[in-house]
Amino acid sequence: MNRRLALLIGFALAAILTFGGLLYYALRTKVTDVSSFEPYSEIVGTTVVLKRPAVIVRNLDAFVNEHPYLLIEIDQGLFEGTEAIDTLPIGTSLEIQKAKHFTNGSSGFAHAFVLGWVELPGSGKIVPFEYGWGEQHISLYDEEVEYWTYPMALWQENANARKFYVKHSNLQ
Repeated sequence: MNRRLALLIGFALAAILTFGGLLYYALRTKVTDVSSFEPYSEIVGTTVVLKRPAVIVRNLDAFVNEHPYLLIEIDQGLFEGTEAIDTLPIGTSLEIQKAKHFTNGSSGFAHAFVLGWVELPGSGKIVPFEYGWGEQHISLYDEEVEYWTYPMALWQENANARKFYVKHSNLQ
């Protein structure tokens, strides 16, 4: 009887661990490098120059995707708990390293971030940053099931009016 009970307990533990692993796999945040796709490919690996002033903010740990600092518009409000580190004037150079989509496992919505670094004026401190750029549009009823638009970035003089189609299932 003890052997049967041990076998049953072992099977139950294996089933629980398998279920937990599958749940984790399905609900984890998925990260996709989209650096080689338009419009990101136009700026990744380059230096861009701010056309509007911006702020570097120490982001809340819960919202950090890769870098702890966030680049935002100067008139964009701060979340409670975030801390403004420095103001970046027009003409500040940003080194753009890569672009990634972070897809939430529970909702399925993706958030697009350009990742890079900037040298803070005055201090010379180099700070890695995230900059949210890109809006995902999903519809069950339109012919265009999923596409992305890109509002005017801090380094652009004009917004890009095109729609971009980035299929995560086609990415590696």
